[in-house]
Amino acid sequence: MSINSHITDMDQKAVCAGCHRPIRDRFLLRVSDDLWHEECVRCAACGDPLRNSCFLRDRKLFCRRDYAE
Repeated sequence: MSINSHITDMDQKAVCAGCHRPIRDRFLLRVSDDLWHEECVRCAACGDPLRNSCFLRDRKLFCRRDYAE
């Protein structure tokens, strides 16, 4: 699964799936059906930032290494 950047309308009320706070940034990330702050896209196991790709299990994001374990 890849991470795609999207421009959002500043009046739209987008909420981050990671921290559950409103996204007021000009850019946001859409992973699967959820919206995220860029800084919230991290591996649920090791906490590393997920820059180019991520893996989803039980609505949590993982890096390739931790997803495989």
